[in-house]
Amino acid sequence: MFSTIFSVLFAFWYGLHIAYSSPFFLAAPPTCLLWKRLQAIAGTLKSSSPEVPDYKMPKESVKFWIFKTILFYGTMLIIDILFLIDDVFYGDYQKCSLDDAVFLVGGFRTGTTNLHRAIHLDEERFVSPRFHEVMWPYLWMGKIFDWLEKRDPKTIKNIEAKLQDAIGKDTMARHPMSWHGAEEDDLLLASWNFAGWYVCVLFAHPEAIIHSGLQDQLPESAQKKMFELYKRSLQKVLYRRGNGRALLSKNHMINFMPILAKELPNAKFVDIVRHPKDAYLSWYGLSQSALSVLSRAPIQKEVAVSAHLRFWDYFTKAETDFFIEGKGYGSTKDNR
Repeated sequence: MFSTIFSVLFAFWYGLHIAYSSPFFLAAPPTCLLWKRLQAIAGTLKSSSPEVPDYKMPKESVKFWIFKTILFYGTMLIIDILFLIDDVFYGDYQKCSLDDAVFLVGGFRTGTTNLHRAIHLDEERFVSPRFHEVMWPYLWMGKIFDWLEKRDPKTIKNIEAKLQDAIGKDTMARHPMSWHGAEEDDLLLASWNFAGWYVCVLFAHPEAIIHSGLQDQLPESAQKKMFELYKRSLQKVLYRRGNGRALLSKNHMINFMPILAKELPNAKFVDIVRHPKDAYLSWYGLSQSALSVLSRAPIQKEVAVSAHLRFWDYFTKAETDFFIEGKGYGSTKDNR
């Protein structure tokens, strides 16, 4: 009897994915990044740079991430179903076009947030993702939030306050966030796919961060899956609040830009540059305070300094390749 019920439910679940062109386990990280993260948690992930010593995460971080990893993968089927709900009931969101999207990118603490929020003031032309839309990229959840806000605005205010408390006062002071404010969307791939440089404020291991940041060096299948999650999540923003406006995105995923340029040849790309030495102290303070909350412990100071300098080497190389050299990115060269 149980096997029959299970078979029917499995067939129904599988059939819905096929019928609505919904990718299976879209939120699951690439296997290669999961493996690096497990190695980091186990203390066996070695540094690939002579300038950055081998690093073992503090016990507080290890215990926290063992729990989070088990919880994440233990609920992956439920997460998959939550994504599937959008495709079944709001499938038209996939018709929303990102062709005229504008992508702002730059290193951490270079002024990207100020530029992003300044351009976003032109609300007649642009719409940007909000924090909760990249943290929980479900249309049905957004609809519930909209209903709650109409019913009693204090409800959303209370949720906002809880989220700000969870992020921490120090982090909020350095990077203010609000429920309705425009927010960077690399949190999406960093949280769900363990990908992008934003991982450095979520996971306290310098070598794992490097593997996560080099998105263009991941297997092609992983790149396609990341793009699909990213694209669908931003299409949901346009479906829910776009009203004919163009998407305005801001992130630090410079190694993801070639993938976006290939898939969205009509999109515009804007870079903002600040000397790493000018940005370092600000970035060190933000990343360490964020890791103290979101990973339960920061990276050791001496290692963090070396890791940050290594990050800038990779970031600047990718930035130069994409915006100056234009290596193999075709028609988008005129759109930068």
